[in-house]
Amino acid sequence: MLTRVLRTAAAAIDHTFVVGETPTDSSTTPVAVTITDANGDSVQTGNATSAGAGTGRYTFALTPRASLDLLTVEWSATIAGAAVVEVDEVEIVGGRLFTLAQARASDPILANTSKYTTADLAAALLETEQELEEITDRSFFGRYRREVLDGTGTGEVLLPGHDLRTIRAVQLAPRVDGTFVPLSAGALAALALTPDNTLVRTDGAVWTEGRRNVIVEYELGLSRPPADLVRAAKTRFRTWCNVTRSGVPDRALSFTTAEGTNYRLDQPGAYKTGIPEVDGVYGRYSLRDGAGAGDGRSVPASRPLNFDPQYNSLFHGGVR
Repeated sequence: MLTRVLRTAAAAIDHTFVVGETPTDSSTTPVAVTITDANGDSVQTGNATSAGAGTGRYTFALTPRASLDLLTVEWSATIAGAAVVEVDEVEIVGGRLFTLAQARASDPILANTSKYTTADLAAALLETEQELEEITDRSFFGRYRREVLDGTGTGEVLLPGHDLRTIRAVQLAPRVDGTFVPLSAGALAALALTPDNTLVRTDGAVWTEGRRNVIVEYELGLSRPPADLVRAAKTRFRTWCNVTRSGVPDRALSFTTAEGTNYRLDQPGAYKTGIPEVDGVYGRYSLRDGAGAGDGRSVPASRPLNFDPQYNSLFHGGVR
């Protein structure tokens, strides 16, 4: 399970142990929790608290994090006589499309807290955000990413993603099984990020050629989502909340009202929701070709070609 938590915010995370379909308590007390960051370094440890006998659910207070991050949470317990370790993820983000309170206020029907629980709204919000990120190929609030790349033997390496903001840390190894060494503060300050997401070493050094020998930690995403995108996302959010309550069959291409009016339904696709007013706005901000129309192919990158001999070439002419 993935949970998103705002940077600097305190949060209670939870996990439910299940055997088949039955929530099952741990026969050992307490349940141990170990949290590590994307590099495998320990962030926090402790014991979880039971939410009640017979619920199988345990909660843990996450210490507020000042930086964007992706955390791995391991829950260790004894379930049905077996020692188990179950894993969740917590993503520390710089914002959300909207708050749960704003989501509930977007439609009077969502005010029913017994029919639309906080957990249901949180799940629908996460699904809305992840779908938007997949359709548009970008994030609309700050997020953390850690990539393991191949060294090129040149001073340039290409980073995946869009709307890159900050290079947090870089580690370099002579080969895939070698020891990773962090770049010094001076070398880190000498890095330049081009508009096409190329990370350039301006100090004359190169990215050592190799397989998976460069680790880059960085932040990406817009500072905040545009207002029209938020409005469209709320519309999509409400459909996720009511996906099982629609009176129209899932496979219907059209339907006819009791008055005899016939409506043809738009259909969802790999990169469209099937809701025209939502897809129109999503397509406006998407970096994919044809997003909102169902195609959504990645747009190829383009940059000027440089035919000057490079330092690592046969002629060692260098860029002029």
